[in-house]
Amino acid sequence: MLPWQPWGLDVEMEKNGQMVSIELLEGFAALADSGKLFLSRDPAWYADLRSSLVKALDELLFWHRPELEQLRGIDWAYAILRDRLALFEGLARQDQEFVGLQAKLFLALLPFPGQWSWLEKMAVDCGNLPEIHSFLENEQRVIQRKIEKKQYKRFRLRNFCQVLKSPRLPREKGVLRIFSIPYLFFPVPALLQAVGEAYFLYVEPAAGVTFRHTWLRLYSRLKDPVLFGLSSHEDRAFVLGQPNTVTTRLAHGDYLDAETQMPMLAKKRFDLVFNNTFDERERKRHELMLDLMLDPCLKTFQVLFMGRGTTENVAGFKGEIDRRGLSSRATVLANLPRKQVDAHLVQCRVGVHLSLMENGCRAVYEYLRADLPCVMSTSTAGMDQSIINSLTGVLATDRELPGAIARTVERADQFSPRKWFLENSGCSNATGQLNGQLKTLFESRGYEWQTDIVPLTSSGVGRYFDPQDIKRFEADFKGLTALFASQPNLPIRLD
Repeated sequence: MLPWQPWGLDVEMEKNGQMVSIELLEGFAALADSGKLFLSRDPAWYADLRSSLVKALDELLFWHRPELEQLRGIDWAYAILRDRLALFEGLARQDQEFVGLQAKLFLALLPFPGQWSWLEKMAVDCGNLPEIHSFLENEQRVIQRKIEKKQYKRFRLRNFCQVLKSPRLPREKGVLRIFSIPYLFFPVPALLQAVGEAYFLYVEPAAGVTFRHTWLRLYSRLKDPVLFGLSSHEDRAFVLGQPNTVTTRLAHGDYLDAETQMPMLAKKRFDLVFNNTFDERERKRHELMLDLMLDPCLKTFQVLFMGRGTTENVAGFKGEIDRRGLSSRATVLANLPRKQVDAHLVQCRVGVHLSLMENGCRAVYEYLRADLPCVMSTSTAGMDQSIINSLTGVLATDRELPGAIARTVERADQFSPRKWFLENSGCSNATGQLNGQLKTLFESRGYEWQTDIVPLTSSGVGRYFDPQDIKRFEADFKGLTALFASQPNLPIRLD
């Protein structure tokens, strides 16, 4: 009998939340370190344990990030696995069949460094094993649900990817930016291989905590490494632990247009602005923002809530505002045309960002561009937290947020976020940085580099700074469209 059992953890986790998840990981580490982890010969025991560990990691690194940060630190969960990688890899390669198989399953199904390689190997060698078979089937279901949930059912190629540089084969590849539905290729891997023959890929996953997105391993099969645009150190560290990858901190929000003509003389009507979609309130933490409005430090603050959302979800949030008695201090503006956003931002003093998961969120960069300092939660995943500094705002733990927000509003004039933005971020600066990284990668792989990439943006016509670049790459888009259309199992309708 082992000294620690994982059965019944689902019930316990509902009762005790993050502490049971932490204790589960600690117990797993203690068993591994003591040499007692592999005393059992019951495969169901190990399957239950792996399932419980995956749930615990998902809970801690997503829904319970603020608590994990306070109790152990965000990196602690990754370190539990990272520090025991050599142990599990050694067991996976030994002759003892049962122990070796269990070690391989741990390496393939948990976010160890090198997980993608082990998962690929297990999918080929042990695809009929119930645990692997179930994982792969669920992965397919998740991707299918993602595609079915898309608002639009018909796409143009430029709705999800963007040619940045034309190929001049065989000596010079093109560059293709995939900024949406990167999971599209999972059901049609041959299509990705064909695209990768002509283009070097720059992929921007939609959200952070990339250990949850095992389908990204598809990109590591290509001849050349894929450049992943990941804002946070956490996500870059995980992806760099996988095969055939390179990363950049540049992602969606970094390519915001500078738009130097800003209505800066607007009267300040709001103390705070919270700009996030109303369709994902739990992830964006709208309710926490309402809780903060009730804190004594912020009890008189006027707050502007902005974002996109369905009529039903916007109405639901307005109802929550009324229920809390905050209707006199909260203003909701939903589904504004993007060109009108800045005119409202400049009427605010400070921006607040509390989301649990992002990848280079545009709203934060819009705050800085509009000369609003930003208070951002340190537990937010998928953000480059170095952009919040002495010029641009304040990082604060959830516990520190009320005081940090109040102090930032009080001394908002002492920050210079727009100056920082114009000097360090935005379309021109970010495109130049990306161009330099790509050129270095091309040269390291033995490819020529005769032309630079075109300027990028985070929105607009095909996400090109110059709308004429759509015509410039017309032949490339036609070739790619024909390639996509030739796939009999393409999971979207392509115009």
